[in-house]
Amino acid sequence: MDLEYVSNLIRERKPNIKDSSIKQYNSSLRNLYRKLVPNTPHIDDNNIVGVNFDHLNDRDKVMDAISSLHITSQRNCLSAILCVIDKGELYDFYGTKVRELNKKQTDSYKNNIVSDNTDFKLQNWTIQDIENCIVKLKLEKSFQTSLLLSLIYKYLFRNEVSSLKLIKKKDYVKLTEEEKLSANYIVKHYSQLFISRGVYKTDKKHGLVLTTIDDKKLKYDILEYIKTMDDDIFFKDENGNQMSNELVSKKLSRATAAFKDVENKDPRFGLGTSSINKIVIESLQLEGVEKLLEISGNRGTSIGTLLHAYYNNHKK
Repeated sequence: MDLEYVSNLIRERKPNIKDSSIKQYNSSLRNLYRKLVPNTPHIDDNNIVGVNFDHLNDRDKVMDAISSLHITSQRNCLSAILCVIDKGELYDFYGTKVRELNKKQTDSYKNNIVSDNTDFKLQNWTIQDIENCIVKLKLEKSFQTSLLLSLIYKYLFRNEVSSLKLIKKKDYVKLTEEEKLSANYIVKHYSQLFISRGVYKTDKKHGLVLTTIDDKKLKYDILEYIKTMDDDIFFKDENGNQMSNELVSKKLSRATAAFKDVENKDPRFGLGTSSINKIVIESLQLEGVEKLLEISGNRGTSIGTLLHAYYNNHKK
């Protein structure tokens, strides 16, 4: 069963789903298949599970296979399953599990409860550690990864930075509003830079977001990096194609795990955009509400959501 066929199944069930979410669903289905089907043949990015989804009929094995995943990953996997199976008793079972996870996550949010995995990161990382990791990556000439980490740390973007395209300001101003809303750009005007994001997790709610790159060190690094580029794709994979959101996650996690645990590279140390966001908020002092307003604009997250986490962190 090829990728296009499965992607179309997902779109039929969720007509408004983003392409990035379809990729996450496909990845979840592939990983689940590898866990459930022994001696799995090689599955590349164009194939999901061979011929069918019979392995999803064993609900106990499915639930056991995803039990060790983060609650968000569990929910994404179950949501993907709902897109590729027929409605009936099995569909209702997985649907109930999704609703249970939604409630669990909502309750955890209300009580400011984080997972053991997230708590481990909060206990072992500081903002100074992140800054030191960025310096180390630059010394190692891992410029792409250092820029990814810098952008996400300084402005708390999500993985949509993977899709940035370089454009001159004189060309950017000629774009239609629809064109601006359908892509993410890093806009250059001599030595000035800003990021225009039209495609991100909460874009339907917050619309186009413009973020000026005002950090002097980061601006210098970006301008130097631009000199090495041969087209408009800002972040590329090893094949020269636009980097995927998933690859951003892998690069960040591997680099930060290697920084904290040089010998074993324990993945528990690996950071993602969500944990970086939490570490930054955790570091704010009581006078940091202005910083939260800045984060809200850059990240496309409501100030209420951020204030809730901030208040609970300082109530401890």
